[in-house]
Amino acid sequence: MTKKHIAIEVLPRVLWIIEGLVLYFFVYSEQVLMSKNIYFLILGSLFIFLGLSYVIWTFIFLAKPMFTKKLVTSGPYKYSRHPMYVSIYIVLFGVGFLMSLFQWFLVLFSFIPLWYLDCKIEEKQMIDLHGEKYVEYKKRVGMFF
Repeated sequence: MTKKHIAIEVLPRVLWIIEGLVLYFFVYSEQVLMSKNIYFLILGSLFIFLGLSYVIWTFIFLAKPMFTKKLVTSGPYKYSRHPMYVSIYIVLFGVGFLMSLFQWFLVLFSFIPLWYLDCKIEEKQMIDLHGEKYVEYKKRVGMFF
């Protein structure tokens, strides 16, 4: 496995594990299971529902191209080059509201530069794989929004 593939395959999983551990320790240390604020519960649930819906939508459009290696530019990929990251962050924001862990938002914001770098690495791989088609797609569609 080359260094490029290690960064693409391992880095995201390591970051998710670290975020999960940080969330676990916030919850465990504060003994908070759910917010007592009804507005945060509703907002958190809404974010989680929207994020999970977006994850499912993304998977539907990504399932076949994972095997064919064809460039996907429709569905959620019409609006974002990295809809999976966007959807997961929406879910994680929902978790923060649901549990009223405002420190969790600090964790999320601190991970944004790392995820951005990870996305840049993925985009280099996509250019290697799809060439000019991906460069043109990149000009039309924003990285996250």
